[in-house]
Amino acid sequence: MRSRSIGRASVLLCVSLACILIAGVCTAARPQGTYRQPGAREYIKILEDPHRIDRLRPAEIIQTIGLKPGDTVADIGSGSGLFTRAMARAVAPGGKVYAVDIDKDLLAHVAKAAAELGIANITTVLAPEDSPSLPPGSLDVALICDTLHHIARRQVYLANLKTCLKAGGRLVIIDFSDGWPAGHESMHFSLSELDGWTSAAGYQKVAEYDSIEGNFFRIYRIR
Repeated sequence: MRSRSIGRASVLLCVSLACILIAGVCTAARPQGTYRQPGAREYIKILEDPHRIDRLRPAEIIQTIGLKPGDTVADIGSGSGLFTRAMARAVAPGGKVYAVDIDKDLLAHVAKAAAELGIANITTVLAPEDSPSLPPGSLDVALICDTLHHIARRQVYLANLKTCLKAGGRLVIIDFSDGWPAGHESMHFSLSELDGWTSAAGYQKVAEYDSIEGNFFRIYRIR
C-alpha cells in the first residue's frame, strides 16, 4: 500500500512539473507587449474614465472639427459611444451619426445609452475589420479616435473608408503620439507611416493640432 501511494505521488509530481514547464514555455513564447482586448464591461469603464474624458475633451474636439446640424458623420471604432453621443448632439436636428464597431456588445451599450438619453439620431453598425460597411458617398465627416492602432490593415481600411465620404468629406484621426499605454507597443505607428497610408489612400492633410496631451490630432480631405 505504501509503495502504491509513493507511485501515485510521483506521477502527480511529474504531471505538475510538466504543466509548470509547459506554462513557462508558453509564457516565454508569448510576444512581449501583446495587447489583450478587455471585455465590454471593463472596456466601457476605461473609455468613460473621467481622466480620459478630461484629457481628450470631446466637446472641444467636436467644436474644432466644426460639425453642423444636418451633417452625416461616422464614429469609427465607437467603443462606449463617448464621441458618438457628442457628435449626435452636434449634428441635430437633421443630422445622423453611424456608430461603427466590430464588437456587438459595445454597440448594444451605445444603443442603450442613446435611448436612455433620448438621442434618436444614432445608428449602430456592426462592421468587419477591413471596412466600415457604410453607404458610398454618405459621410460628411469620419472620426477615428484611439482606434487606428487597433486596425491591422490600416491603408486598406482608409481606402475603403474613403469611398464612404462625400466629395470634400473629411477624415479626422486622433491617436497616441507618445507614451503609448502598456500592451499597445506592438500597435505603434509613426506619423510618417500615417502620412504614407493616407496619401496612398487618396487623402491630403489640411489641419493638425497639438491640443491633446499624448495624442496627435489631424484632419484630412479627399484629394
